[in-house]
Amino acid sequence: MTENFLKILYSVRNAFRLKGSIAQADALGSGGIHRTYRIRMHTGEEYIFQQMNTAVFRSPDAVMQNIARVTAYLNRNFPDKKTLHFYQTETGEYLFQNWRVMDAIRGESKKSCENLEQIHQAGKSFGNFQKAVSGLNAENLFPVLPEFHNTGIYFQKFQILDSHLPEAEILRNWQEQACYVSDYYQKNRLPLIVTHNDMKCSNLLFDRITGQPLAVIDLDTVMPGMAVYDFGDAVRSFASNTSSSEQDLSRVGLNMQKFQAFASGWLSQKEYLPEERKLLIPAVFSVTAELAVRYLTDYLQGNVYFKTDFPEQNLIRARNQIRLAQDILNHEAEMEKILNIFITGGFLL
Repeated sequence: MTENFLKILYSVRNAFRLKGSIAQADALGSGGIHRTYRIRMHTGEEYIFQQMNTAVFRSPDAVMQNIARVTAYLNRNFPDKKTLHFYQTETGEYLFQNWRVMDAIRGESKKSCENLEQIHQAGKSFGNFQKAVSGLNAENLFPVLPEFHNTGIYFQKFQILDSHLPEAEILRNWQEQACYVSDYYQKNRLPLIVTHNDMKCSNLLFDRITGQPLAVIDLDTVMPGMAVYDFGDAVRSFASNTSSSEQDLSRVGLNMQKFQAFASGWLSQKEYLPEERKLLIPAVFSVTAELAVRYLTDYLQGNVYFKTDFPEQNLIRARNQIRLAQDILNHEAEMEKILNIFITGGFLL
């Protein structure tokens, strides 16, 4: 640690009224949105110091108010659930010069789950999280990313761009089908609930010994949302054969064993209204096509939103998600059959 950086860490420590001298500071993550450090005190206590990226989250106070309301609700109603705990300054603020501090939960994060049992347990953890927070009034939270998952808005931004790429033609042909879920919510005024909006393996902490999930983390995007989109995006992440940056499209596709493992875990925890239930599988396609549109739009605009390592990366990501979306369409009937078996009492794993 440089002397200047150590001064910054001590100013954060003092602002949040922590005790003890700093023994070690380890940077966490690579290429994440925020600057994150695990801080160990000489007394043994460990904390997470994180400087928020206000270029991405332009209303950091709103983000922290959402997190405070969600974590307070979970602690009050589910005291046995391991939940993130953030510290406050003397004046009751959760931020000091865009830094925030939380307790470090002893566990490990994973880029991807290692086996079907771990995927199943991840599904249970995320399904249980959505069930737990659904009792909180979503109207009390700020939409920290306005129009997030408004699929029609993403397609409108894409349509005004002039592109003759074959990927653009595919997405134009998919627009009506891709927008079906979000349009249905709006037309039928289905209720929004509190949603996580970034359910992927790296946003779970796992026990280092048992491999079991310990806690859901990264609550920055918790806000009002469509219940079925959390499920759809989680399936897109957990049931894919590859990451979204895989360049070999022959490897890209939906893994039905992973889908079955994840969905059985999720639906053992969370129930849906009949109107929501019929949107679960369409949401898997919608959220995947939506992400493909976002990647291609960003590529055509010069890579201004998503972080890239080379100029063509967002085009590759768009092709990847288009391939995945097509495979999702090919397996829709099979996925519906699996959900129906489980919902009517069958156990899948």
